[in-house]
Amino acid sequence: MKRLQALGVATALLAALLLGGCSGQGESGASTSESAVATATPEPTPQADPVPNPLTGAADGDYTNCRPVAVTLRTLSGATPHWGLSSADVLVEGVAEGTTASLMALYSRADNISKAGPVGPGRDLLLQFALPLNAVPVHIDKNIYAENLLNTLSYQDLDGYHIGKAAFAFDQDRQNAGYREENCWYTTGEMIRNGLNTYGTSLEGANTPLFLFGERQPVEEGARNATALTITFSADDSEQLIYTPETGLYVKTNADGSPTTDADNGQQVAFTNVFVLYASSGIKDDGYTRQYDLTGGTGLYLTGGAWEQIQWSKEDATAPLQLTAADGSPLVVSPGKSFIAVWGGYYGQSLRLTGADGAEQTLPEKPALLESGISDEAAAAAQAEFDAKQKIIDAQAALDAANAQLSEAQTALQEAQAALDADSENQELITKRDEAQALVDSLNQTIADNQAILDAAGVTAEPEATPAPEAASSDAASSTAS
Repeated sequence: MKRLQALGVATALLAALLLGGCSGQGESGASTSESAVATATPEPTPQADPVPNPLTGAADGDYTNCRPVAVTLRTLSGATPHWGLSSADVLVEGVAEGTTASLMALYSRADNISKAGPVGPGRDLLLQFALPLNAVPVHIDKNIYAENLLNTLSYQDLDGYHIGKAAFAFDQDRQNAGYREENCWYTTGEMIRNGLNTYGTSLEGANTPLFLFGERQPVEEGARNATALTITFSADDSEQLIYTPETGLYVKTNADGSPTTDADNGQQVAFTNVFVLYASSGIKDDGYTRQYDLTGGTGLYLTGGAWEQIQWSKEDATAPLQLTAADGSPLVVSPGKSFIAVWGGYYGQSLRLTGADGAEQTLPEKPALLESGISDEAAAAAQAEFDAKQKIIDAQAALDAANAQLSEAQTALQEAQAALDADSENQELITKRDEAQALVDSLNQTIADNQAILDAAGVTAEPEATPAPEAASSDAASSTAS
């Protein structure tokens, strides 16, 4: 009996030990769990994806909080070659005043601008493509329409006319090479940053993609119907964009066929995308500046050696550019650099597009004129009247110049003939006499041709002024006295 009791006690003790062991394991397990929770690595905070280049769509960096920069470049006589064309992401071109197209270079960030210029005056046509991107407008001076637009929007620009050398510099070597002063001013990314700091304005800020970028189906070789585009802005301002299959880019050339190159590095300017935006046009109230309807219109899109007709729209000066395909769907644009031409289609402007086989393409009808526009007939008549007046002016100038040289040329001929008469076998004297005779003949022909122009126009040639007898006598007396 005692043995059974002892066995029962032993069993109870074993149970107690076992229960105590489970309790200990439970406490130990809880402690281990709490320790594991305390030392666990926290979940990483989700990071925003890098923002691609808003102007090209390329994923070549993070453009978060990075404002683009829009530099207006001079385009009048003597301005080329430009600095900074090859580093620009977009070029926008269109006639804002007169007959020569204005040009704006868009850069995705200021740091990409090693040198840009010669910097030109701001124009409202170009600003309406820069402001929707939150770009910093950079120019030297601006017309009243550009000034009014910026003032109305309280939009801070960087104008060399006001800020001077804080943001712009003068290239003395370029002037020494014969360039006019206005074609020697340039800027850089660092200068732009410094200039904005004086206004308390930053290069940091939101940006907006220029297009809906995305991959497109490759163009088959036999479907390349857009390999050479000629854009004529006026009789003295045209350019070509030629597709190169090796690179898949459109290279830009000047009116004379020479490459459009960057003065900074000699590279020819090239683009993945080319746009021609048709825009109805007229004349602003100053009688000189071009007025465009920028609410929308038709257009051309060239990429990969092929083209398609598109539609474009803008609600107002600060609204982004919207592009749609012919079927009304949003246009998908190939990632890469772009050239944008604003084309009014008025008198003197034209487009010509050919394919790889040389066939000329049938393009959309040119845009209608605004009410303030001048019809082709009226423009042609005005041009003819101007040309006729200029022809008379040129003829009178040529006639005067020839008459002024004729007497001296005739004297030289007489002297050459006299020398030859004294030594008729001298070949050198024969050559001199022949050259003198050729000059006299040329001057006489110039006089005859231009006199005929004046006669046909019913204009009497203006005789050269001769001093009055008294004045002549006085001059002679003065000459003798001296």
